[in-house]
Amino acid sequence: MQFIRLIFDKPGRAFFNMALDEAISEAVRQRISPPTLRLYQWDRPSLSIGYFQKASDIDTGYCAGKDYPVVRRLTGGRAVLHDSELTYSISSPSGSPLFRDSLIETYTIISSALVHALKLSGIDAVSSFERARSSGQKNPACFKSVSYGEITVNGKKVIGSAQKRFSNGFLQHGSILLGFNAAESGRALKYDHNESFSEIGPVREHAPGVSLLDLKKALKEAFEKTLNVKLISGSPDKFELGLAKELEQKKYSTREWNFKR
Repeated sequence: MQFIRLIFDKPGRAFFNMALDEAISEAVRQRISPPTLRLYQWDRPSLSIGYFQKASDIDTGYCAGKDYPVVRRLTGGRAVLHDSELTYSISSPSGSPLFRDSLIETYTIISSALVHALKLSGIDAVSSFERARSSGQKNPACFKSVSYGEITVNGKKVIGSAQKRFSNGFLQHGSILLGFNAAESGRALKYDHNESFSEIGPVREHAPGVSLLDLKKALKEAFEKTLNVKLISGSPDKFELGLAKELEQKKYSTREWNFKR
């Protein structure tokens, strides 16, 4: 049976969270580390923006005043204010029997596992396998759009994901919303929250009693059953931690990276 390393991480700094995702992905793609699922949180409300997104979408003054770090992701998509959520990231090398070497097929597999986890938690979630829809009005928030492979409950988006593909593998990470503060997201993103975030439905709107521990257990079981693998608890190794610290210092905490667009 194949196995995936499972990392239950403590809440981390925004810059380090993104650095560690990239470091683990690098180690996995070099086959230094096994395929890895990492579950983590953020040590304070933090705003991440997509690789191709313009920093002008963000109210940087408001974020600075609230002490919200702003970090640019390696993956695409739009902005997310990370607060009441569980974040996942999964890294795999190319040629793995667990995943297909295709963005759509990989999204499909991972989405199936995420849906299964929510169903185990008593939430009737479904995957959207349609192209992204747009109202024609630009919105900088990731959770405003529903796109291929993302997760909804009663038409409301509950998990937003983004994927980065390399020649030797992929990194996918996403936000599983436990709660959602529309007003605060609207202020950080300079957008009218009253009418812009009605299509978002966090986990606790559908299952108020679900705990973080329950959700973590459900994700472990769901990934094992969906992929027919064994998840084995582990932690980042010396190579990954060293590379993450370097990436945090030289890349993710720099203005050159975070405000490059």
